[in-house]
Amino acid sequence: MSTATLPILEAAILVVAAPICGVALATRRFRGALLAVVLFALALLISAGWTMALWNWSSAAARSVLVSHATLAVIGLALAALGGWFGSTLRDPLDAAGFSSSTALVAALGLFAAGPLAADLPTGIVNAALAVNPIVASASAADVDLLRTDLLYRISPLAHRRFEYPTWYSPLALYGAVLLVSVVGTARSLRKG
Repeated sequence: MSTATLPILEAAILVVAAPICGVALATRRFRGALLAVVLFALALLISAGWTMALWNWSSAAARSVLVSHATLAVIGLALAALGGWFGSTLRDPLDAAGFSSSTALVAALGLFAAGPLAADLPTGIVNAALAVNPIVASASAADVDLLRTDLLYRISPLAHRRFEYPTWYSPLALYGAVLLVSVVGTARSLRKG
C-alpha cells in the first residue's frame, strides 16, 4: 500500500462506519461508548505509526501525519455524532443509519457523482464542495493530490479544471462545527425522550 492510498482508505472507511457506529451508540445497541472511543483513538495511533514508518520518520512527515490524523479524528467523531443525532431523533435505528450514512456518502461522493455537471460549476462552489468532502479533506491534509491520481484524473472532469484543495484547518473547523451541532442536537433529543 502506498503512502498516498492510506489516508484515502482511512477516510473512506470512516465515511461508511462512523455514522453507523454513532447510531448504534445512540440507540443503545452498542453499550461500549467509551470502548468505541478508545478503539478509534488506538486505530488512529496505529495508523499514524504505520504512516510515519512508511514516510521514514522525517519531521515533514510528522507534521503531515499529525495534521492528516487530526483531520481524520475530527471527521470521524463528527460523522459518528451525526449518526448519534439521527439515532436519538428517529424511532427506527435502520432509518437513522440510512439517513446518517446517506448524508455522509453524499458529502463524500456527491461532487464526483455529478460527473460532467461538476465541470460547469463555478470554482468557488467546487472549492467549497471539496472542503465538505471528507475523503478529499483527509487526502488534502496528508498532502495527497487525490484528483490527480491515475483513476480520478482519467474519469473526473474536476481534475482538468482550476480548483483549490482545502487548507487543513477548513475541514477541521467545518467538521468541528458539525460535531458540536450534532452533540448539542443529540443531548436535546435525549433530554426530551
